[in-house]
Amino acid sequence: MLRKAPPLESIEVFVAAAKAGSFRAVARDLALSPSAVSRRIAGLEAFLGRALYDRTGPAPRLNADGRAYLAAIEPAIAAIRDATAALERDGASGRPLRVAASHSFASSWLIRRLPDLARDQGLEVELIPTRDPEALRSGAVDLAIWGGRRAPAEFWSEPLYASCAVPVAMPVMADGRPAPRDAAELADRVLIGVTEPGGSWDRWFAAGGTGGTSGIRRIDYPTQSLACEAAAAGLGVALAVPLISEPYLPSRGLAPCAEARPIGSVHRLCRAAERRAWTPAERRFAAWIRAEAARSVALFDRAALHPAPPAIAAE
Repeated sequence: MLRKAPPLESIEVFVAAAKAGSFRAVARDLALSPSAVSRRIAGLEAFLGRALYDRTGPAPRLNADGRAYLAAIEPAIAAIRDATAALERDGASGRPLRVAASHSFASSWLIRRLPDLARDQGLEVELIPTRDPEALRSGAVDLAIWGGRRAPAEFWSEPLYASCAVPVAMPVMADGRPAPRDAAELADRVLIGVTEPGGSWDRWFAAGGTGGTSGIRRIDYPTQSLACEAAAAGLGVALAVPLISEPYLPSRGLAPCAEARPIGSVHRLCRAAERRAWTPAERRFAAWIRAEAARSVALFDRAALHPAPPAIAAE
């Protein structure tokens, strides 16, 4: 039987090249060599029996036939992509929802709630501890919960909560001194921070107009949960933030020792922008995490209003 339609891969290369305007550019995007792109388009032209490009200039350009063919086949290519995405969504209904989050957010807050989510809503979640945008970009995860000072431009995102940070310490610290009683007493304590995202202490001081951390001893840890662990061990004063610091307030003994201030960070629910319809699992998870985050923020706000109780320094 004679073939009545050209190979789909040749059509995909043609559409991509026509949109990119350059064989070399589309070769990079498709991980092909420019000569391979040229061969596939030449094969398509041979199948059709007419040229789609004008090759008389320094670079190939779509001719009238090429423009007409592109306009005719684009809707068909879009329909194929939509049908494929729909099948993928149907197939995904039998697998866990894949959610990315920072290590601290995943281990300190989210993973503790997944059993209740599975029991109450029948929603199984596979948690991927990463902040790498490629995980969402490539489709390795369905949703992501990431914090930062700016919304990620390449993804759809919805703010879940903004971080007000409150300094916390043990009532009696490892060196035997009592916890600070206000912001002024932080100057002769060790400030515990995190390396990523950095600068939280500087933004906390700036929000209160009380100077910065210059001259104050600092220790930075790679994650927020490690910073809270260090503070719980009495090694210094950490900045507690909503949700992530919840296990340490007050069950581990940490208590606020100065006022809460905004630090300009927002945690957002993120999704790849080019994906079309939300799956039922994605919608249920989004509704659930909005409500859970709001409850936890309210608990944090109440805890942040209570300063550390008076402590007696060790002899």
